Amino acid sequence: MLGGCAGGGPLDGGDAAGTPFAEQPGRPGSDSPVSPGAPGLRATPSPEGTCPPAGVRIRLGTGDAAMGLRVTSLVLVNCGTEPYEVDGYPSLRPLGEQREPLDVEVLHGAKKITISLPHLDAPPRPVRLKPGEAASAGIVWRNTYDDITNPPVTVPFVEVAPATGRPAQILPVDVPFDLGSTGRLGVSPWEPFAASAPGPDPAPSESPSVSSSPSPDLPLL
Repeated sequence: MLGGCAGGGPLDGGDAAGTPFAEQPGRPGSDSPVSPGAPGLRATPSPEGTCPPAGVRIRLGTGDAAMGLRVTSLVLVNCGTEPYEVDGYPSLRPLGEQREPLDVEVLHGAKKITISLPHLDAPPRPVRLKPGEAASAGIVWRNTYDDITNPPVTVPFVEVAPATGRPAQILPVDVPFDLGSTGRLGVSPWEPFAASAPGPDPAPSESPSVSSSPSPDLPLL
């Protein structure tokens, strides 16, 4: 089940268990183009150090775990030469080892999973990114396992796009998401991300422009 909403893109009209979840360095075999998503969209991995044709690179950020509640993040970097705007939720699809779509429900926000992270339920707003600037979105789930008739669900790959209908990228999850028997995870809207992008991306010169005052960085549990 895809989560996300339409919107976002280059402003010139171009296409577009129990341990902390750290920067994801990659998994073997993740360099083969795969397209498990919507027809007509080719989902491709984005090796660190390259900028996809859409002008943005998406990676998994940092996260944490506490008492069965897992939190991590997505980071979208404008690695192109033109401004890029996102508005709404990432489109995210959990994938298995063979890049097959998993039976996982992707929710907008966190309130059906936890009430302790209200910032993940903030309303979407436009975030305009200059080259080198970044946006982030939170991902939250529980690893509760109370249905022993089926094996626990783990997510070793995710297909992510800035929004539904935009070009997607396959991201390896070095520490697979451990969903247990819950069968769902939540994603928050894109928000400004103030940290400098790694590798060849230039460091942001100023905070991304948004329609209202930026929210604080995504806190970790």
